[in-house]
Amino acid sequence: MKYDILITSVPHMDKDKPAPGPAFIKAYLEREGFSVMVIDGNRIEEPASIIEEIDKYDFKWLGISVFSYEQEKIALTIGNMYDNVVYGGPGVHLNWQTENYIVGEGEYALLEFLKGNLNYPGINGSPPEQIKDVDSLPAPDYTDCLGKFDYDTVVISGSRGCVRNCTFCDVASIWPNFRFIEGTKLADNMIDLYKQTNIDHIQFSDSLVNGSMKQFRSMVKRLAERPEKITWSGQFIVRNEKAFTEEDFNNLLMSGCGGLTVGIESGSESVRYHMKKKFSNNDIDYYVKNIAERGIPLKLLLIVGYPTETEKDFQETLSLFARYKNYAENIKISPHMMFIEKNTPIDLLHRELFSDYGFEWENELSNFDIRYERFLKVFDEAKKQGYSFKKHALDKIKIFDKHINKVPGNAFNSIAIEASAL
Repeated sequence: MKYDILITSVPHMDKDKPAPGPAFIKAYLEREGFSVMVIDGNRIEEPASIIEEIDKYDFKWLGISVFSYEQEKIALTIGNMYDNVVYGGPGVHLNWQTENYIVGEGEYALLEFLKGNLNYPGINGSPPEQIKDVDSLPAPDYTDCLGKFDYDTVVISGSRGCVRNCTFCDVASIWPNFRFIEGTKLADNMIDLYKQTNIDHIQFSDSLVNGSMKQFRSMVKRLAERPEKITWSGQFIVRNEKAFTEEDFNNLLMSGCGGLTVGIESGSESVRYHMKKKFSNNDIDYYVKNIAERGIPLKLLLIVGYPTETEKDFQETLSLFARYKNYAENIKISPHMMFIEKNTPIDLLHRELFSDYGFEWENELSNFDIRYERFLKVFDEAKKQGYSFKKHALDKIKIFDKHINKVPGNAFNSIAIEASAL
């Protein structure tokens, strides 16, 4: 059989789940009448082995899914072996160095590309347009990835974009508008995905699962009502007591929630407010207490060394661990050092706050050595209070330590590549 398109992911993503991008594209294109084969290149590792797998199939086009800019080199290494290649994914930018590439959301644009319409938005450097009706998109199709590798999690998306515009984040530059799937439909998609894969844990790719409270409430209600029982996990935003009630927490538990990740980022309200994360410490107290007392695992994300962070601000971050130590067995801590990306809000609006990009930046409050010392103190203090860490968080210590004083120039850009790959 000759496929209209064969799509492969590339290495250096989480290996406990299949790459979601190709599965979303496969479901949409096959509904539109095109034949698609997906290769789970993320688990194959070596480019030569991925190429060997690609060469087993006959296809009109090879699609290479690039999840992050760190994968650009390996994606091009594979793509350079073929003439009929199209690149896409979040890691593909407007100035991509080859012909045939798609920037932004891929479903509509890739469909038009395969039809020969190269003038469609998002193709070959033209500015992309967002898909407005995400309700019309099908659930992802992972059938090509199952059976070859062992997975206990698959990924779904309930929304695109974010209701926040945090200064350190580039999501708004990719998806300026927040759109979401109606909650009842989303819950049914999750059950359909469980039936398709026989995998009963689903992870959301969303920036925020509860970005729309209307969508969230209808989703958890529907999941609680369905006879099929699954678990799910995702990223959450802290909301205050008026916006997220005791009943919401109860429904969260009844829906099968198996874990939440929340970007606390700092124990300092002034730092968080500069980040545009405008929730109070009282709001965090309310959130942590209600999640932990219901036995839902919680992961707290922290950013050490934000450009406005003083020593006092940092001590307020350390104080979080003592404040929540009664729940420490239920909480994992995931710290990271402040990394400044170009074209994020902090770059566009507050360029006066830092001297350089990546990990190398400094100002009158901070430099790499100060931030690294604080980074290590987070682990020390959290460990003293009984918290634990995911392996990828612990591995960051080794990565930062390995690069200190060992590579000249832009040494710490390579840290970002390695740390994000874990």
